[in-house]
Amino acid sequence: MIDGGLIFRTFFALPPMQDPTGRPVNGVYGFINMTLREIDAIGPTHLAVAFDVPIATNRRTHVYADYKGNRAECPPDLAPQFAILREVLTALNLPWFQVPGYEADDILGTLSRTGEEAGMDVSILTGDRDVLQLLSGPTQVRYVKKLNNPETYDVPRFAQEFGLLPAQLTCLKGLAGDASDNIPGIHGIGAKTAVKLLQEFETLEACLDNAHTQKGKLRERLEGGREIALLSKRLATIDRDVPELPGVHACDLAINRDLGRSKFEELRFRSLLPRMAV
Repeated sequence: MIDGGLIFRTFFALPPMQDPTGRPVNGVYGFINMTLREIDAIGPTHLAVAFDVPIATNRRTHVYADYKGNRAECPPDLAPQFAILREVLTALNLPWFQVPGYEADDILGTLSRTGEEAGMDVSILTGDRDVLQLLSGPTQVRYVKKLNNPETYDVPRFAQEFGLLPAQLTCLKGLAGDASDNIPGIHGIGAKTAVKLLQEFETLEACLDNAHTQKGKLRERLEGGREIALLSKRLATIDRDVPELPGVHACDLAINRDLGRSKFEELRFRSLLPRMAV
């Protein structure tokens, strides 16, 4: 599975490019090149690309109006490339999904669950560390820190790096927040303190219930921050029951190389044409 938000990474990583009609396409080119490279590296039997909806229509903003309120506007040369990317994915017969009200992470979470239930191994390519909460025995995350060199995370690597289990990531954000998504957490509690509390009490709820065992400011912050902490955890939790998504049968990987070649010629992605050879 591939996070459609990676087009932001490819857009900023590549110099400007235009198709013959003058439309900007550098983000699309980079995303498709990355996707084809990942297919070669992983050799999947199924594939899906997940897209976000606009922040204003995200159901999390109905719960907390400032959710992701610190995000900059989409660059004008990138905004039209989302539609072009969907055109290319459709031509290649690569399934993509977008569900009103839900984020790409929720789609990735739901499809990873259904894949696991079908007995599959799952690989998620993303630049969003929130997705690490989905790690399990069958599911790995290929985290794109450097565009051409994804870092593979599994449960042991996560535990070693974070000092927690993947399921505790939402509890960590409940306590310490997440500045990148404008999730507040409890004011005055940082990641190190949050990890220490979770290593002792395991869950956010247990940390809050045991606030009385702490001293001084930490006790005050835990006791006074219950409501915002629980809200923050809710905002950070990926929904793994997105409605209207098809089963894994709709994600069979069968690239349409003829239409792919035509689309690449149309957009002048000539360096990708050899990838469409049978």
